[in-house]
Amino acid sequence: MKRLFRYLYDCRYVWAWGVLCALSFGVVFALYGIRMEAVWYPLLLSGAFGAVFFVAGFLKHKSKHEELRNIDFTEGVFPDILDALPKADSLMEADYQEMLVQMEKAIREERKKREDARRDLEDYYAVWVHQIKAPIAVMKVMLQQEDTQENRELASELFRVEQYAEMALSYIRLGEGASDLVIQEYDLDEIIRKAVRKYAGQFIRRKLRLVYEGTSEKVLTDEKWLSFIIEQLLSNAVKYTSEGTVTITVEKGKQLVIADTGIGIAPEDLPRIFEKGYTGYNGRMDRKSTGIGLYLCRKAADMLGHRLMVRSEPGRGSRFIVDLESYDLQTE
Repeated sequence: MKRLFRYLYDCRYVWAWGVLCALSFGVVFALYGIRMEAVWYPLLLSGAFGAVFFVAGFLKHKSKHEELRNIDFTEGVFPDILDALPKADSLMEADYQEMLVQMEKAIREERKKREDARRDLEDYYAVWVHQIKAPIAVMKVMLQQEDTQENRELASELFRVEQYAEMALSYIRLGEGASDLVIQEYDLDEIIRKAVRKYAGQFIRRKLRLVYEGTSEKVLTDEKWLSFIIEQLLSNAVKYTSEGTVTITVEKGKQLVIADTGIGIAPEDLPRIFEKGYTGYNGRMDRKSTGIGLYLCRKAADMLGHRLMVRSEPGRGSRFIVDLESYDLQTE
């Protein structure tokens, strides 16, 4: 009914014209002394014809309205306007369609510019990361030539530089969704041990005890991005644990748990720690947190179909849980 009343309103000038015409005929016939019966008959015929044209016009209006509503403008989809729009029935509709065509052209050009800029930025970061690895590797070799406390400290800081460079590249790759996924079954134990070996020096330097007894589980995932998640969680565990233990376990249901005995997370920060740029109380105290690491972990986990959860108490440590069975993927 709402659409019918809207159509009646759109045709208001036609109704006004019809009423004025009927009144004009009635006045003229009355002035010439013609009997009013001669007016009613043509008015009834005109009304019948008008009803037929009204119904036909309303059905066409309804069809065009539904056709316009069914045009798919979902995110990432922008159809060809000329092919998607119904044929214009008036000069004004044609003008509006021409305006839409020009707008579509401008949007496509702007989107292309943004896409080109994004690709250039991604290429720059990729080249920068690969170039920075060369001096980092040289500095590593130089620091290994003499085993001193100063060189060990410098090697630790150099390791952090390397991790931040890798994080920058991961940030760009995840920005538009990674396209280099290799989803298949992997040995979870091998992925965990690689991450542990990578951070072994950090555990030794901080004098932290690592507990991991191994697992025989196989998981359906992408090795590179799951390794990224584990490494980021280990990095946070090392950063916020001054003494004690970091424990890695695989619980029932393929739930990978990385727990530490560090400073923990404040209850008010827990709902927001995976937000981009959010550092929380610990980050503000540490003054070195970027609020990017856990955000990237959550984004990578979502991309893989894994669930990332956290439980923590201030002063008693944190438990990060990666649910590796919470997705509907099948191996090829």
